[in-house]
Amino acid sequence: MKIKKVNLLLALNIFLLTIICTKLYASNIPSPQGNYFLIGTDVDQVYKLNFKPNNQVIVADDFKVSAQWQWQSQQQIMADFSQPQTRYQIPMSENETHIHQLIGLSFNPNTQEPNEYTQHMQVWHKEAQMVVQTYTLPSQGVLVKQRQLKKWQTQLVDTTWEIANIDEVTHADTPWFRGNSSVSVTFHENGKGTVNHWDDTQSDLTWKLKGKKLVLHYHHNEQNVKLVIRVLENIDDIGLRFVAKQVNKKSKQAKWITGYMIEKQDIALTYEQIVGQWRKSNGRFHDYYSDQIAVASVANTASKWKLNHLNQLVREKLDHPEQGTVLNCPDNSCYVSCEFFYELLAKKGNTLYIAYHYNSEFYPQGPLKFQGKWILKVEYDEAFGIKDFSRNIFSVTTMNLEYQGQSHPYLFSRLPDENGDLVNQVTSPEGTGTFSFIEGKLHTFINQQESIFEITQFERDGLSVCQYQPGENCSIGKQAIFKFTHEAGPYPVAQ
Repeated sequence: MKIKKVNLLLALNIFLLTIICTKLYASNIPSPQGNYFLIGTDVDQVYKLNFKPNNQVIVADDFKVSAQWQWQSQQQIMADFSQPQTRYQIPMSENETHIHQLIGLSFNPNTQEPNEYTQHMQVWHKEAQMVVQTYTLPSQGVLVKQRQLKKWQTQLVDTTWEIANIDEVTHADTPWFRGNSSVSVTFHENGKGTVNHWDDTQSDLTWKLKGKKLVLHYHHNEQNVKLVIRVLENIDDIGLRFVAKQVNKKSKQAKWITGYMIEKQDIALTYEQIVGQWRKSNGRFHDYYSDQIAVASVANTASKWKLNHLNQLVREKLDHPEQGTVLNCPDNSCYVSCEFFYELLAKKGNTLYIAYHYNSEFYPQGPLKFQGKWILKVEYDEAFGIKDFSRNIFSVTTMNLEYQGQSHPYLFSRLPDENGDLVNQVTSPEGTGTFSFIEGKLHTFINQQESIFEITQFERDGLSVCQYQPGENCSIGKQAIFKFTHEAGPYPVAQ
């Protein structure tokens, strides 16, 4: 009985100490006031935050909602929305529709460096009128005061720019679909210009610089649009990252957007610029080989690539009705389910800025429809493959562990659980467990047994590894090969 009392008192003391520490932290840090932007660093996402007295904040995206904020532990602000904001809905069945709603944001108020921020979500059952699930979406972002935004230092007259996330893509026969797309804007003298849209239409443009703002006016799809662009970050002499408010002047609807604005250089892709590794800012990458085979993150799907007459890198996703994505069709039943296009906008050293779009089916073997166009920042490297294990090569990935003439299938998956948290799960002949990465080594935990895999050599068709137990090292581990299942084969191809 005394032990229970001590435990209860200890728990109560810890709880009270947490509250006291949080209040002490809050009392020593000035409360934010005025206008801020919470901007994603790994996704094109922005929230406008207007902090008011009495812990009130107005949050705006393509909505505007009031929220009450409070300090949390670990130097976090939690803003709870007064009303849920619908982000999208999914028909689960004929009588069940799930509406995914944003109900709050939590973030670090530090404006000096990127930090993790979290979108708090709930799933609303439309027919039953009840919440059936809550989850979180963590991302990396930076909090920026509005007055910290930069001045325009860019010469615009007689230049053409690709500006991200300006257009909205729709298809009349698919009313539920909405996508973002970049536009190509040419600036002329006397505040005139043109806007080229995703659907090959063109709008006349009027523009002017007003302090820290670039203000654009144009007419598209029976809508008068006003776009006010502010500079978040200048990128050498190539372009910038921006935040912008886009207003439909007829409906008065507004939304905040962010992304790249890149000046188009007189440059085009060549075979020499393609062959090698293209790595995106989220860590995902493709290896493009000279035999015109591309492999996604070394262990995933393989596809064929080409350079077309428009100097665009083109890849196709080839699907088989039973086998899924394949490199080579085993019969005559395969079809192209996606087309990917990459156009070089600008280049600085080994950094490429790419206009990327793709066409995809909405249902198996349906027509390919334009999904949107984006600007990618790609780091180029002549070397293929990897030297260490990392999360970037695993999504839903199959590999066969070959050892002494035997082959053992492994399935690695990184998928969100019911709370939205990513779970690293591995399935092998020994059972199902988890995996992790420590100092470039792959650790699997299956049936309370830990194994460590260390890469000794990369080849296009597999990874030579040594496998050992904790407390051992590679020199005494067994030598094996994680064979990939993407069918790309060895490289260079044996003659």
